[in-house]
Amino acid sequence: MFLVVGEVIKLIFWLFCTSMIIGVLFNFILPKEKRTIGVTFLLGFLIYLAVFEVVAIYCMTTIMYSAFAYCVKYFLIASWILIVLGIGRVCYASFIKKDRDLIVSNKAIVMKITATKVYWLIFFGLLAFQLVMSVVMASFDGDDAYYVVESLLAQQADVMNTILPYTGNSTSLDIRHALAVITMWIGFIAKVSGVHATIVSHSVIPLLFIPLVYLVYAQIGKVLFKDKKEMVPVFLIIVSFLMMFGNVSHYTPATFFLMRTWQGKAMVGNLVFPMIFWIFLEMYENVKASNKEISVDKAGTSSVYLWIMLALVNMLSGMCSAMGVIFGSGIIVLLALLLLIFSRNWKVILGAFFCMIPNLIYLALYFSIWTSGM
Repeated sequence: MFLVVGEVIKLIFWLFCTSMIIGVLFNFILPKEKRTIGVTFLLGFLIYLAVFEVVAIYCMTTIMYSAFAYCVKYFLIASWILIVLGIGRVCYASFIKKDRDLIVSNKAIVMKITATKVYWLIFFGLLAFQLVMSVVMASFDGDDAYYVVESLLAQQADVMNTILPYTGNSTSLDIRHALAVITMWIGFIAKVSGVHATIVSHSVIPLLFIPLVYLVYAQIGKVLFKDKKEMVPVFLIIVSFLMMFGNVSHYTPATFFLMRTWQGKAMVGNLVFPMIFWIFLEMYENVKASNKEISVDKAGTSSVYLWIMLALVNMLSGMCSAMGVIFGSGIIVLLALLLLIFSRNWKVILGAFFCMIPNLIYLALYFSIWTSGM
Protein backbone atom coordinates (compact mmCIF):
# COMPACT_ATOMS: atom_id res chain seq x y z
CA MET A 1 0.00 0.00 0.00
CA PHE A 2 2.73 2.43 1.00
CA LEU A 3 4.68 1.45 -2.13
CA VAL A 4 1.72 2.37 -4.34
CA VAL A 5 1.23 5.69 -2.53
CA GLY A 6 4.91 6.47 -2.96
CA GLU A 7 4.74 5.72 -6.70
CA VAL A 8 1.68 7.97 -7.09
CA ILE A 9 3.43 10.81 -5.27
CA LYS A 10 6.48 10.44 -7.50
CA LEU A 11 4.31 10.49 -10.62
CA ILE A 12 2.50 13.63 -9.47
CA PHE A 13 5.79 15.32 -8.67
CA TRP A 14 7.58 14.51 -11.94
CA LEU A 15 4.56 15.04 -14.18
CA PHE A 16 2.91 18.09 -12.62
CA CYS A 17 4.86 19.71 -9.79
CA THR A 18 8.19 19.86 -11.62
CA SER A 19 6.69 21.66 -14.63
CA MET A 20 4.94 24.19 -12.38
CA ILE A 21 8.08 24.90 -10.34
CA ILE A 22 10.21 25.35 -13.47
CA GLY A 23 7.49 27.59 -14.93
CA VAL A 24 7.57 29.75 -11.80
CA LEU A 25 11.36 30.04 -12.17
CA PHE A 26 11.14 31.35 -15.73
CA ASN A 27 7.80 33.15 -15.90
CA PHE A 28 9.58 36.46 -15.37
CA ILE A 29 9.75 36.55 -19.18
CA LEU A 30 5.95 36.76 -19.27
CA PRO A 31 4.06 40.04 -19.06
CA LYS A 32 2.44 40.34 -15.64
CA GLU A 33 -1.08 39.80 -16.99
CA LYS A 34 0.07 36.52 -18.59
CA ARG A 35 1.50 35.04 -15.41
CA THR A 36 -1.49 32.79 -14.94
CA ILE A 37 -1.25 29.32 -13.49
CA GLY A 38 -2.06 27.83 -16.90
CA VAL A 39 0.49 29.77 -18.95
CA THR A 40 3.12 29.32 -16.23
CA PHE A 41 2.56 25.57 -16.28
CA LEU A 42 2.77 25.44 -20.09
CA LEU A 43 6.03 27.43 -20.05
CA GLY A 44 7.53 25.17 -17.39
CA PHE A 45 6.41 22.04 -19.21
CA LEU A 46 8.03 23.21 -22.45
CA ILE A 47 11.32 24.04 -20.71
CA TYR A 48 11.20 20.77 -18.76
CA LEU A 49 10.91 18.67 -21.92
CA ALA A 50 13.39 20.85 -23.84
CA VAL A 51 16.05 20.16 -21.21
CA PHE A 52 15.29 16.44 -21.37
CA GLU A 53 15.50 16.47 -25.16
CA VAL A 54 18.98 18.02 -25.09
CA VAL A 55 20.24 15.63 -22.40
CA ALA A 56 18.67 12.56 -24.04
CA ILE A 57 19.99 13.24 -27.53
CA TYR A 58 23.46 13.99 -26.15
CA CYS A 59 23.60 10.76 -24.16
CA MET A 60 22.10 8.70 -26.99
CA THR A 61 24.58 9.91 -29.59
CA THR A 62 27.75 10.00 -27.48
CA ILE A 63 27.48 7.19 -24.90
CA MET A 64 27.65 3.59 -26.11
CA TYR A 65 26.84 1.55 -22.99
CA SER A 66 24.15 2.25 -20.36
CA ALA A 67 23.25 5.45 -22.17
CA PHE A 68 19.85 5.71 -20.52
CA ALA A 69 21.33 5.39 -17.03
CA TYR A 70 23.55 8.39 -17.74
CA CYS A 71 20.58 10.22 -19.28
CA VAL A 72 18.53 9.73 -16.11
CA LYS A 73 21.48 10.80 -13.96
CA TYR A 74 22.23 13.99 -15.91
CA PHE A 75 18.59 14.95 -16.27
CA LEU A 76 17.95 14.46 -12.58
CA ILE A 77 20.86 16.79 -11.80
CA ALA A 78 19.57 19.43 -14.22
CA SER A 79 15.99 19.06 -12.97
CA TRP A 80 16.89 19.36 -9.32
CA ILE A 81 18.96 22.48 -10.02
CA LEU A 82 15.93 24.07 -11.72
CA ILE A 83 13.59 22.87 -8.96
CA VAL A 84 15.76 24.31 -6.18
CA LEU A 85 16.07 27.62 -8.04
CA GLY A 86 12.32 27.67 -8.62
CA ILE A 87 11.56 27.05 -4.95
CA GLY A 88 14.13 29.73 -4.10
CA ARG A 89 12.31 32.22 -6.33
CA VAL A 90 9.01 31.41 -4.63
CA CYS A 91 10.57 31.96 -1.20
CA TYR A 92 12.21 35.19 -2.34
CA ALA A 93 8.96 36.59 -3.71
CA SER A 94 6.84 35.42 -0.77
CA PHE A 95 9.02 36.21 2.23
CA ILE A 96 11.57 38.81 1.14
CA LYS A 97 9.82 40.88 -1.52
CA LYS A 98 6.37 39.94 -0.16
CA ASP A 99 4.97 40.37 -3.66
CA ARG A 100 3.26 37.26 -4.95
CA ASP A 101 2.59 39.00 -8.25
CA LEU A 102 6.20 38.10 -9.04
CA ILE A 103 5.05 34.47 -9.14
CA VAL A 104 1.42 34.42 -10.27
CA SER A 105 -0.69 37.47 -10.97
CA ASN A 106 -3.44 37.95 -8.38
CA LYS A 107 -5.83 38.79 -11.20
CA ALA A 108 -5.08 35.44 -12.76
CA ILE A 109 -6.50 33.42 -9.86
CA VAL A 110 -9.82 35.22 -9.73
CA MET A 111 -12.30 32.99 -11.53
CA LYS A 112 -14.94 35.16 -13.13
CA ILE A 113 -17.42 32.41 -13.85
CA THR A 114 -20.45 33.65 -11.92
CA ALA A 115 -22.66 33.57 -15.02
CA THR A 116 -21.12 30.46 -16.56
CA LYS A 117 -20.72 28.03 -13.66
CA VAL A 118 -23.00 25.53 -15.34
CA TYR A 119 -20.89 25.55 -18.51
CA TRP A 120 -17.71 25.07 -16.55
CA LEU A 121 -19.27 22.19 -14.60
CA ILE A 122 -20.37 20.55 -17.85
CA PHE A 123 -16.89 20.89 -19.33
CA PHE A 124 -15.12 19.54 -16.24
CA GLY A 125 -17.62 16.68 -16.19
CA LEU A 126 -16.76 15.84 -19.79
CA LEU A 127 -13.05 16.11 -19.00
CA ALA A 128 -13.41 13.79 -15.99
CA PHE A 129 -15.33 11.31 -18.16
CA GLN A 130 -12.55 11.28 -20.76
CA LEU A 131 -9.86 10.83 -18.11
CA VAL A 132 -11.70 7.93 -16.48
CA MET A 133 -12.39 6.22 -19.80
CA SER A 134 -8.76 6.68 -20.89
CA VAL A 135 -7.74 4.54 -17.91
CA VAL A 136 -10.50 1.94 -17.60
CA MET A 137 -10.96 1.53 -21.37
CA ALA A 138 -7.33 1.82 -22.47
CA SER A 139 -7.18 0.60 -26.05
CA PHE A 140 -4.59 -1.69 -27.61
CA ASP A 141 -2.71 -0.39 -30.62
CA GLY A 142 -0.30 -2.10 -32.98
CA ASP A 143 2.37 0.50 -32.25
CA ASP A 144 2.54 -0.80 -28.66
CA ALA A 145 4.92 -3.47 -29.94
CA TYR A 146 7.44 -0.80 -30.87
CA TYR A 147 7.06 2.49 -29.00
CA VAL A 148 6.01 1.17 -25.62
CA VAL A 149 8.71 -1.49 -25.79
CA GLU A 150 11.30 1.22 -26.48
CA SER A 151 10.29 2.91 -23.22
CA LEU A 152 10.34 -0.43 -21.42
CA LEU A 153 13.79 -1.30 -22.76
CA ALA A 154 15.07 2.07 -21.58
CA GLN A 155 13.64 1.45 -18.13
CA GLN A 156 14.86 -2.12 -17.73
CA ALA A 157 17.97 -2.40 -19.94
CA ASP A 158 19.30 1.20 -19.85
CA VAL A 159 19.50 1.38 -23.64
CA MET A 160 18.32 4.13 -25.97
CA ASN A 161 17.05 2.84 -29.32
CA THR A 162 19.81 0.25 -29.72
CA ILE A 163 17.73 -2.91 -29.23
CA LEU A 164 15.13 -3.98 -31.79
CA PRO A 165 11.78 -4.17 -29.95
CA TYR A 166 10.44 -6.83 -32.32
CA THR A 167 13.30 -9.31 -31.91
CA GLY A 168 15.37 -8.22 -28.90
CA ASN A 169 18.56 -8.17 -30.97
CA SER A 170 21.11 -5.39 -30.64
CA THR A 171 21.26 -2.90 -33.46
CA SER A 172 22.80 0.42 -34.40
CA LEU A 173 20.95 3.60 -33.47
CA ASP A 174 17.55 3.58 -35.17
CA ILE A 175 17.66 7.09 -36.65
CA ARG A 176 14.07 6.91 -37.92
CA HIS A 177 12.77 7.00 -34.34
CA ALA A 178 15.82 7.92 -32.28
CA LEU A 179 15.51 11.72 -32.15
CA ALA A 180 11.83 11.50 -31.17
CA VAL A 181 12.81 10.94 -27.54
CA ILE A 182 9.30 11.13 -26.10
CA THR A 183 9.59 7.36 -25.56
CA MET A 184 12.75 7.95 -23.55
CA TRP A 185 10.95 10.58 -21.43
CA ILE A 186 8.20 8.07 -20.70
CA GLY A 187 10.96 5.63 -19.78
CA PHE A 188 12.43 8.28 -17.46
CA ILE A 189 9.07 8.79 -15.73
CA ALA A 190 8.78 5.03 -15.34
CA LYS A 191 12.34 4.77 -14.00
CA VAL A 192 12.08 7.49 -11.35
CA SER A 193 8.58 6.48 -10.23
CA GLY A 194 9.10 2.72 -10.23
CA VAL A 195 5.97 2.16 -12.32
CA HIS A 196 6.07 -0.20 -15.31
CA ALA A 197 6.60 1.73 -18.55
CA THR A 198 3.53 0.16 -20.17
CA ILE A 199 1.33 1.40 -17.32
CA VAL A 200 2.89 4.85 -17.58
CA SER A 201 2.22 4.97 -21.33
CA HIS A 202 -1.37 3.78 -21.31
CA SER A 203 -2.75 4.83 -17.93
CA VAL A 204 -0.64 7.75 -16.69
CA ILE A 205 0.38 9.84 -19.71
CA PRO A 206 -3.27 10.45 -20.77
CA LEU A 207 -3.95 11.94 -17.31
CA LEU A 208 -1.36 14.61 -18.13
CA PHE A 209 -1.79 15.22 -21.85
CA ILE A 210 -5.59 15.26 -22.10
CA PRO A 211 -5.94 18.16 -19.58
CA LEU A 212 -2.87 19.79 -21.13
CA VAL A 213 -4.49 19.85 -24.57
CA TYR A 214 -7.66 21.41 -23.16
CA LEU A 215 -5.52 23.95 -21.30
CA VAL A 216 -4.08 25.04 -24.65
CA TYR A 217 -7.58 25.27 -26.15
CA ALA A 218 -8.63 27.34 -23.14
CA GLN A 219 -5.84 29.81 -23.94
CA ILE A 220 -7.03 29.87 -27.56
CA GLY A 221 -10.56 30.55 -26.35
CA LYS A 222 -9.39 33.44 -24.18
CA VAL A 223 -7.91 35.09 -27.26
CA LEU A 224 -10.82 34.38 -29.57
CA PHE A 225 -13.39 35.52 -27.00
CA LYS A 226 -11.38 38.19 -25.22
CA ASP A 227 -14.46 40.42 -24.92
CA LYS A 228 -16.77 37.52 -23.98
CA LYS A 229 -14.82 35.35 -21.56
CA GLU A 230 -18.03 33.55 -20.60
CA MET A 231 -17.86 31.87 -24.01
CA VAL A 232 -14.60 30.07 -23.17
CA PRO A 233 -16.25 27.09 -21.39
CA VAL A 234 -18.77 26.82 -24.23
CA PHE A 235 -15.86 26.71 -26.69
CA LEU A 236 -14.21 23.96 -24.62
CA ILE A 237 -17.45 21.96 -24.51
CA ILE A 238 -17.66 22.11 -28.32
CA VAL A 239 -14.01 21.01 -28.64
CA SER A 240 -14.56 18.14 -26.19
CA PHE A 241 -17.57 16.90 -28.15
CA LEU A 242 -15.59 17.05 -31.39
CA MET A 243 -12.89 14.98 -29.72
CA MET A 244 -15.25 12.39 -28.23
CA PHE A 245 -17.25 11.89 -31.41
CA GLY A 246 -14.41 12.36 -33.89
CA ASN A 247 -13.59 8.66 -34.19
CA VAL A 248 -14.84 8.48 -37.77
CA SER A 249 -11.67 6.69 -38.87
CA HIS A 250 -8.58 5.17 -37.33
CA TYR A 251 -6.42 8.16 -38.26
CA THR A 252 -8.34 11.26 -37.18
CA PRO A 253 -6.72 13.61 -34.65
CA ALA A 254 -9.57 12.88 -32.25
CA THR A 255 -8.85 9.14 -32.42
CA PHE A 256 -5.19 9.73 -31.74
CA PHE A 257 -6.05 12.15 -28.94
CA LEU A 258 -8.14 9.76 -26.84
CA MET A 259 -7.00 6.31 -27.99
CA ARG A 260 -3.30 6.80 -28.79
CA THR A 261 -2.53 9.67 -26.43
CA TRP A 262 0.91 8.40 -25.48
CA GLN A 263 2.23 8.36 -29.06
CA GLY A 264 4.41 11.19 -30.29
CA LYS A 265 2.39 11.82 -33.43
CA ALA A 266 -0.77 12.12 -31.34
CA MET A 267 0.93 14.79 -29.23
CA VAL A 268 2.10 16.65 -32.34
CA GLY A 269 -1.36 16.81 -33.88
CA ASN A 270 -3.29 17.60 -30.71
CA LEU A 271 -0.83 19.57 -28.59
CA VAL A 272 1.98 21.04 -30.68
CA PHE A 273 -0.07 22.37 -33.60
CA PRO A 274 -2.74 24.01 -31.39
CA MET A 275 0.05 25.62 -29.34
CA ILE A 276 1.48 27.13 -32.53
CA PHE A 277 -1.92 28.59 -33.44
CA TRP A 278 -2.39 29.89 -29.89
CA ILE A 279 0.98 31.67 -29.89
CA PHE A 280 0.30 33.32 -33.24
CA LEU A 281 -3.17 34.38 -32.08
CA GLU A 282 -1.46 36.09 -29.15
CA MET A 283 0.91 37.79 -31.58
CA TYR A 284 -1.99 39.03 -33.68
CA GLU A 285 -3.54 40.45 -30.53
CA ASN A 286 -0.32 42.33 -29.86
CA VAL A 287 -0.60 44.16 -33.15
CA LYS A 288 -1.88 47.69 -32.58
CA ALA A 289 -4.93 48.59 -34.61
CA SER A 290 -3.68 52.14 -35.10
CA ASN A 291 -0.18 51.81 -36.55
CA LYS A 292 -0.09 48.08 -37.36
CA GLU A 293 3.01 47.51 -35.25
CA ILE A 294 3.60 44.83 -32.67
CA SER A 295 3.02 46.43 -29.31
CA VAL A 296 5.68 46.16 -26.63
CA ASP A 297 4.97 46.80 -22.96
CA LYS A 298 7.25 48.71 -20.58
CA ALA A 299 9.38 45.65 -19.99
CA GLY A 300 9.72 45.06 -23.71
CA THR A 301 8.59 41.44 -23.41
CA SER A 302 5.14 41.53 -24.98
CA SER A 303 6.15 39.65 -28.10
CA VAL A 304 9.63 38.37 -27.24
CA TYR A 305 8.27 35.78 -24.82
CA LEU A 306 5.99 34.44 -27.54
CA TRP A 307 8.91 33.80 -29.90
CA ILE A 308 10.78 32.07 -27.05
CA MET A 309 7.79 29.86 -26.33
CA LEU A 310 7.45 29.11 -30.05
CA ALA A 311 11.09 27.97 -30.15
CA LEU A 312 10.35 25.67 -27.19
CA VAL A 313 7.26 24.35 -28.99
CA ASN A 314 9.47 23.51 -31.97
CA MET A 315 11.75 21.54 -29.65
CA LEU A 316 8.71 19.69 -28.33
CA SER A 317 7.58 18.87 -31.88
CA GLY A 318 10.95 17.28 -32.66
CA MET A 319 10.88 15.39 -29.39
CA CYS A 320 7.49 13.91 -30.30
CA SER A 321 8.01 13.15 -33.99
CA ALA A 322 10.29 14.14 -36.85
CA MET A 323 7.07 14.71 -38.77
CA GLY A 324 6.27 17.56 -36.38
CA VAL A 325 9.46 19.38 -37.34
CA ILE A 326 8.49 19.47 -41.02
CA PHE A 327 4.78 20.20 -40.72
CA GLY A 328 5.26 22.52 -37.75
CA SER A 329 7.82 24.53 -39.71
CA GLY A 330 5.38 24.83 -42.61
CA ILE A 331 2.61 26.11 -40.35
CA ILE A 332 4.96 28.62 -38.72
CA VAL A 333 6.18 29.94 -42.08
CA LEU A 334 2.61 30.43 -43.28
CA LEU A 335 1.41 32.11 -40.09
CA ALA A 336 4.56 34.26 -39.87
CA LEU A 337 3.94 35.45 -43.43
CA LEU A 338 0.38 36.43 -42.51
CA LEU A 339 1.68 38.17 -39.38
CA LEU A 340 4.27 40.03 -41.46
CA ILE A 341 1.60 41.24 -43.87
CA PHE A 342 -0.72 42.19 -41.03
CA SER A 343 1.86 43.98 -38.87
CA ARG A 344 4.26 45.29 -41.54
CA ASN A 345 7.03 44.82 -39.00
CA TRP A 346 10.20 43.20 -40.38
CA LYS A 347 11.11 41.99 -36.88
CA VAL A 348 8.66 39.18 -37.53
CA ILE A 349 11.23 37.65 -39.90
CA LEU A 350 13.89 37.74 -37.18
CA GLY A 351 11.50 36.18 -34.68
CA ALA A 352 10.48 33.45 -37.10
CA PHE A 353 14.12 32.65 -37.91
CA PHE A 354 15.01 32.54 -34.19
CA CYS A 355 12.21 30.12 -33.33
CA MET A 356 13.17 27.87 -36.27
CA ILE A 357 16.77 27.39 -35.08
CA PRO A 358 15.85 24.24 -33.06
CA ASN A 359 14.29 22.77 -36.20
CA LEU A 360 17.39 23.49 -38.27
CA ILE A 361 19.65 21.91 -35.63
CA TYR A 362 17.32 18.90 -35.41
CA LEU A 363 17.37 18.34 -39.18
CA ALA A 364 21.14 18.83 -39.39
CA LEU A 365 21.65 16.26 -36.63
CA TYR A 366 19.17 13.89 -38.24
CA PHE A 367 20.89 13.93 -41.63
CA SER A 368 24.40 13.82 -40.15
CA ILE A 369 23.56 10.67 -38.19
CA TRP A 370 21.75 9.17 -41.18
CA THR A 371 24.66 9.75 -43.59
CA SER A 372 27.24 8.53 -41.07
CA GLY A 373 25.33 5.27 -40.60
CA MET A 374 25.59 5.50 -36.82
